[in-house]
Amino acid sequence: MMSTVPKPLPELTPLTRPFLEAAQRSELRLQKCADCHHIRFPVGPVCTNCLSDRFEWARMSGHGTVLAHLVFHRAYHPGWAEDVPYSVILVQLREGPRMFSNLVDPDRRYVDRDLVGRDVSVVFDEIGDGLSLPRFAVSPNPPANDDPAAE
Repeated sequence: MMSTVPKPLPELTPLTRPFLEAAQRSELRLQKCADCHHIRFPVGPVCTNCLSDRFEWARMSGHGTVLAHLVFHRAYHPGWAEDVPYSVILVQLREGPRMFSNLVDPDRRYVDRDLVGRDVSVVFDEIGDGLSLPRFAVSPNPPANDDPAAE
Protein backbone atom coordinates (compact mmCIF):
# COMPACT_ATOMS: atom_id res chain seq x y z
CA MET A 1 0.00 0.00 0.00
CA MET A 2 1.30 3.45 -0.90
CA SER A 3 1.80 6.04 1.79
CA THR A 4 -0.82 8.76 1.82
CA VAL A 5 1.65 11.20 3.36
CA PRO A 6 4.28 12.41 0.89
CA LYS A 7 7.92 12.82 1.86
CA PRO A 8 9.03 16.43 2.18
CA LEU A 9 10.74 17.79 -0.93
CA PRO A 10 13.99 19.79 -0.89
CA GLU A 11 13.62 23.54 -0.97
CA LEU A 12 14.34 24.94 -4.43
CA THR A 13 16.31 28.18 -4.00
CA PRO A 14 18.75 30.07 -6.24
CA LEU A 15 21.55 28.35 -4.29
CA THR A 16 20.18 24.78 -4.47
CA ARG A 17 18.76 24.98 -8.01
CA PRO A 18 22.01 24.09 -9.88
CA PHE A 19 22.59 21.07 -7.60
CA LEU A 20 19.03 19.82 -8.11
CA GLU A 21 19.02 20.53 -11.87
CA ALA A 22 22.25 18.54 -12.23
CA ALA A 23 20.71 15.66 -10.28
CA GLN A 24 17.74 15.70 -12.67
CA ARG A 25 20.29 15.15 -15.48
CA SER A 26 21.86 12.28 -13.44
CA GLU A 27 24.95 14.34 -12.65
CA LEU A 28 26.46 14.91 -9.24
CA ARG A 29 27.75 18.49 -9.23
CA LEU A 30 29.11 20.28 -6.19
CA GLN A 31 30.42 23.77 -5.60
CA LYS A 32 34.14 24.23 -6.28
CA CYS A 33 35.74 27.45 -5.10
CA ALA A 34 37.11 29.55 -7.96
CA ASP A 35 39.88 30.87 -5.71
CA CYS A 36 41.22 27.97 -3.58
CA HIS A 37 39.55 25.08 -5.52
CA HIS A 38 38.03 23.57 -2.36
CA ILE A 39 35.00 21.38 -3.18
CA ARG A 40 32.21 21.71 -0.64
CA PHE A 41 28.95 20.15 0.42
CA PRO A 42 26.37 21.08 1.52
CA VAL A 43 25.93 24.02 -0.81
CA GLY A 44 26.52 27.45 0.65
CA PRO A 45 27.05 31.08 -0.30
CA VAL A 46 30.78 31.15 0.55
CA CYS A 47 33.72 28.75 0.53
CA THR A 48 34.13 26.99 3.86
CA ASN A 49 37.90 27.09 3.35
CA CYS A 50 38.71 30.66 2.26
CA LEU A 51 35.31 32.47 2.45
CA SER A 52 35.34 33.41 -1.24
CA ASP A 53 31.91 33.83 -2.80
CA ARG A 54 33.19 32.79 -6.25
CA PHE A 55 32.52 29.21 -7.31
CA GLU A 56 31.63 26.89 -10.19
CA TRP A 57 29.57 23.70 -10.25
CA ALA A 58 32.08 20.87 -10.79
CA ARG A 59 31.04 17.39 -11.86
CA MET A 60 31.96 14.65 -9.39
CA SER A 61 32.72 11.03 -10.23
CA GLY A 62 29.93 9.81 -7.95
CA HIS A 63 32.22 7.22 -6.36
CA GLY A 64 33.10 7.09 -2.71
CA THR A 65 33.56 5.07 0.45
CA VAL A 66 31.16 4.58 3.35
CA LEU A 67 32.47 6.28 6.51
CA ALA A 68 29.40 5.62 8.65
CA HIS A 69 26.22 3.56 8.31
CA LEU A 70 23.17 3.79 10.49
CA VAL A 71 19.78 2.19 10.19
CA PHE A 72 16.52 3.92 11.01
CA HIS A 73 14.01 1.54 12.55
CA ARG A 74 11.51 4.30 13.24
CA ALA A 75 9.87 6.75 10.86
CA TYR A 76 10.49 10.27 12.13
CA HIS A 77 8.17 11.56 9.41
CA PRO A 78 5.05 9.70 8.22
CA GLY A 79 6.29 9.81 4.62
CA TRP A 80 9.05 7.33 5.48
CA ALA A 81 6.87 4.84 7.39
CA GLU A 82 6.84 2.30 4.56
CA ASP A 83 10.63 2.49 4.12
CA VAL A 84 11.50 1.40 7.67
CA PRO A 85 14.07 0.00 8.21
CA TYR A 86 16.24 2.10 5.93
CA SER A 87 19.93 2.97 5.82
CA VAL A 88 21.55 6.38 5.98
CA ILE A 89 25.24 6.57 5.11
CA LEU A 90 28.02 9.11 5.29
CA VAL A 91 30.00 8.90 2.04
CA GLN A 92 33.53 10.16 1.55
CA LEU A 93 33.57 11.14 -2.12
CA ARG A 94 36.78 10.56 -4.10
CA GLU A 95 37.06 14.28 -4.69
CA GLY A 96 37.07 15.08 -0.96
CA PRO A 97 33.64 16.19 0.25
CA ARG A 98 31.45 14.08 2.49
CA MET A 99 27.74 13.59 1.91
CA PHE A 100 24.96 12.09 3.99
CA SER A 101 22.55 10.14 1.83
CA ASN A 102 20.29 7.14 1.72
CA LEU A 103 21.52 3.75 0.61
CA VAL A 104 19.54 2.27 -2.26
CA ASP A 105 18.69 -1.15 -0.88
CA PRO A 106 15.18 -2.22 -1.93
CA ASP A 107 15.69 -5.81 -0.73
CA ARG A 108 17.19 -4.60 2.57
CA ARG A 109 20.29 -6.75 1.99
CA TYR A 110 22.56 -4.32 3.83
CA VAL A 111 20.41 -3.30 6.81
CA ASP A 112 22.23 -5.69 9.16
CA ARG A 113 25.69 -5.37 7.59
CA ASP A 114 28.61 -3.19 8.51
CA LEU A 115 29.18 -1.10 5.39
CA VAL A 116 32.03 1.06 6.70
CA GLY A 117 34.82 0.94 4.13
CA ARG A 118 32.60 -0.35 1.30
CA ASP A 119 32.70 1.37 -2.08
CA VAL A 120 29.50 3.05 -3.25
CA SER A 121 28.38 4.77 -6.43
CA VAL A 122 25.80 7.48 -6.92
CA VAL A 123 22.38 6.74 -8.41
CA PHE A 124 19.61 9.25 -8.91
CA ASP A 125 16.18 8.81 -7.42
CA GLU A 126 13.26 10.72 -8.93
CA ILE A 127 11.27 12.01 -5.97
CA GLY A 128 8.47 13.91 -7.70
CA ASP A 129 7.76 17.44 -8.90
CA GLY A 130 10.51 16.99 -11.52
CA LEU A 131 13.16 16.58 -8.81
CA SER A 132 15.81 13.90 -8.38
CA LEU A 133 18.21 13.34 -5.51
CA PRO A 134 21.54 11.56 -5.35
CA ARG A 135 21.46 8.30 -3.42
CA PHE A 136 24.17 5.67 -3.22
CA ALA A 137 24.32 1.97 -4.00
CA VAL A 138 26.97 -0.52 -2.91
CA SER A 139 29.46 -1.02 -5.75
CA PRO A 140 29.94 -4.65 -6.77
CA ASN A 141 33.47 -3.92 -7.99
CA PRO A 142 35.82 -0.99 -7.57
CA PRO A 143 35.12 1.59 -10.30
CA ALA A 144 37.61 2.44 -13.03
CA ASN A 145 39.69 5.51 -12.29
CA ASP A 146 37.51 8.14 -13.95
CA ASP A 147 37.62 11.69 -12.68
CA PRO A 148 35.11 14.04 -14.32
CA ALA A 149 36.04 16.72 -11.76
CA ALA A 150 39.08 17.31 -13.95
CA GLU A 151 36.76 18.67 -16.69
